[in-house]
Amino acid sequence: MADNSFDDLTGLSGTRVRSVPGASLHNFAALSGARASAVRRSGSIGGSQTTIAIEKQKSEGWVETIRVIALVVFIAIPIFAWFVQDYAGRVVWTVAVAVLPLFIVLVGYHRWRRICPLAFFSKLPGLLKIGGKRTVPVWLEKYYYVLALFFFIFGLWFRHVAMNGDGQAITVFFVGIALVAFVVGLIYTGKSWCNFICPVSFIEKIYTEPHGLRETANSQCQKCTACKKFCPDINQENGYWKELESGSKRIAYFTFPGLVYGFYFYYFLQANTWQAYFDGERWTKTPGMWRTAFSPGTNAATAGFYFWPECPRALAAIITLLVCGTVSLVFFSLLRYPIQAFLKRVKLQNDLERVRHTQFAIAGFVAFVTFYSFAGVPTLNRIQPAPHLFMIVVVLSAAIFLARRLKRDQRQFAEESLAKNIIKRWEWPEPAPSNLHDAFLIHTVRSKASAKASERALEIYKDALREALADGIVTREELHRLQALRDQLQIKNADHSKVMNALDEEARAILSDPSKLMSAEKRLQLDNYQQALEEYLDRAFAPGASADGTLLEQFRESYRVTPEEHQQVIEDLVSGERGLGARLSEAVGSIEVAAQTIVALKSEPTAAHDFLRDILERRRTRAVMTLAKGLMLDEGQHAELTNQLCSDDRATRATAVERLSRATVPILAERFLDSHRDIAENEAATTLLSEKILRRTHSADPYERALAIYISGATGAADETKLSHVADDQHPVVSNTMIVVRKKFFGDMFPGDDESMLSIVEKMIALRAAPIFSRLAPESLERLAHASNEDIFGPGEVLFKEGDDGSEVFILVAGDVEVVRGEGADRKVLAREKAGGFIGELAVLDPAPRSASVVAGSEGSRVLRLDGQAFRDALHQDSSIAEEVLKTLAQRLKNSRS
Repeated sequence: MADNSFDDLTGLSGTRVRSVPGASLHNFAALSGARASAVRRSGSIGGSQTTIAIEKQKSEGWVETIRVIALVVFIAIPIFAWFVQDYAGRVVWTVAVAVLPLFIVLVGYHRWRRICPLAFFSKLPGLLKIGGKRTVPVWLEKYYYVLALFFFIFGLWFRHVAMNGDGQAITVFFVGIALVAFVVGLIYTGKSWCNFICPVSFIEKIYTEPHGLRETANSQCQKCTACKKFCPDINQENGYWKELESGSKRIAYFTFPGLVYGFYFYYFLQANTWQAYFDGERWTKTPGMWRTAFSPGTNAATAGFYFWPECPRALAAIITLLVCGTVSLVFFSLLRYPIQAFLKRVKLQNDLERVRHTQFAIAGFVAFVTFYSFAGVPTLNRIQPAPHLFMIVVVLSAAIFLARRLKRDQRQFAEESLAKNIIKRWEWPEPAPSNLHDAFLIHTVRSKASAKASERALEIYKDALREALADGIVTREELHRLQALRDQLQIKNADHSKVMNALDEEARAILSDPSKLMSAEKRLQLDNYQQALEEYLDRAFAPGASADGTLLEQFRESYRVTPEEHQQVIEDLVSGERGLGARLSEAVGSIEVAAQTIVALKSEPTAAHDFLRDILERRRTRAVMTLAKGLMLDEGQHAELTNQLCSDDRATRATAVERLSRATVPILAERFLDSHRDIAENEAATTLLSEKILRRTHSADPYERALAIYISGATGAADETKLSHVADDQHPVVSNTMIVVRKKFFGDMFPGDDESMLSIVEKMIALRAAPIFSRLAPESLERLAHASNEDIFGPGEVLFKEGDDGSEVFILVAGDVEVVRGEGADRKVLAREKAGGFIGELAVLDPAPRSASVVAGSEGSRVLRLDGQAFRDALHQDSSIAEEVLKTLAQRLKNSRS
């Protein structure tokens, strides 16, 4: 291939673009061509999710109609209340407010978030271009449920003190709360009012979480400013599960049912009769009631309690609310114990997450039914049989929602989220089925059609996991428990492990640079900005358009995007895919790290060094594949790239990187060169093999870490201080290696400990030293290591006898053995096996008595006994084992004839 073969990378050549905040739009002139081709080729980079969500919102045009009607009604209420005193209390409290919770439940959380009139007032400053830029303080982010609860209690108290039957007080309240929402919008960005301060914010959640009666389009903002972590408008259920253990949420949810009851119970405590509330005549027509609220009571209308009339009404009302709220908080907190006992008795999951979820569900159900046992009844009583029909609807809705809610758990949510991520990437000609199970089935059948399709299916699975992890929907630990999803997709555990290790490698690269950490809300914010910036630049570069750097700066600030984030978005637009530049430059660096260590390992060959070298070569191959895919190389270019980057010669590798840099966009070119130069110099400065191996203990690959730990400990190149960074490593192979290394090499032995015990990684090294297993991937070797047991035999001891039933394969780790047939004078030595050999496989593959005896040689022997079923499984899963078995059998047949 010609020297300029890499220069044919279609669509990746371009002119260097440097973005300076506030600079003229002419600085971006070179962006147009490369950006347009890259963006169109990738198909709406990061903004696709936003586009889909906004399109779904637009498809529900009736929601916008209801939003306008709701806004008109909200504005009309204070006007009506001011001028129509006699009906103000009844219309507002027993009709408008009474119907609100049921309306929220029936239309769904996200639709209500788009309809809510108070949300309009909070976003009005933004529409007027005077919206706030700040995010709420950290303490408010943590305790906002308690703040919203406080405002809710104040609203209930203010009703008893002034608003129940006073039209003017109602007017003041509605105008006041709209002004507060407006002021919050002036100070803080996004939906800060809706998310942190509005007294209805937690009520709309408690009645609809974790998700509504049916799926609806979410309520995310078109211009996301990342105002809240785990934003419910982006994903309500994700926010619910992430905040499940929030102390402030628990206080609000457990207190709420008691507050609802306490509010209505006060009518009885004041008048000594429920009729005082249910007739609705007296309390809905009490103008000027606030004038006597803070004075001692003198009659039935001004009394605080019927049994203590002198207590001011303002004091009596707050005492009732606080006492009932406290009792409710204690009751629902203690409900944890009978719930745990019940779940245990019916053998259901009874961990804290399930118990807390059940507590929240019951609290919401009780609050909803309690509210509608009173709300609206004074007016419904006038229309028979409306009260009974209404309660049927209420109880039926609450019961259905409770049943759906109790059956829900975080595992189901995680599985559905991953499934949706997979369906988003649907590639087959027919449309994706609405039923996820059918989609899985079709996807699996299609994926089995060829090896290439199967590989693509695994890539889709990996992308789905990456997105779910990035969005914070699931944790890495939870992913390991989603066995049902993997079974449906027919994803092997070994493949899942490879995917997780690859994602772990990406994650460690991110964790090493905190600036790369990004929440789902921040990612959505930048997606919005990227999409809007693309449209903005298209207009700016249109013929006759004028460039205005100040306007671009204002545009950036309106999205609350920092100059550094703006630069990243520009790079993403040029590169054609978010994070592509970083990922490809990291691949270049990974190749150089692996190459220099591989060369050093070749100079001192041992079984452990060879195994580490194999892992590094696999890692290098994956990195080259990442480059080939990212740069869209054809097969010929890929082959040449592999030959050059996998060369042991440093100059050859450097030349390959330079040629790649010349053939791609300048932003990527600069990253490639910087990454390769810095890492090459850094690695070359470390001349000792022991130091290079010690560095590998920081690798993202757990098998690479484990081997490096073992070699460093065994050779004395590291002590416990140098390995302190992996002392608490959670990967089972790494943690097991650390335990054994401490005992064997750091003097951490206890009485009774077996000094000769093998760690998992030592078993893997021994297994790989056998030719039959030499080409297995680390994941497969780990499975075999777990299925094997170690045995030591002295000289002349029998491993197994001729005629024994065979159910195990023996891998010879050290020493030698003799394969013999017959006894006494008829005894004949058929073969001798040394370390690395395997014996006993025939009786496992073809169940029959052992055809010969095996005896430890003069040096004794150390073996791994491998379970027969595990051996058969490995044989079926990896063709390389079958090839080695055939070679061994052929050699034995040849020896027997000679």
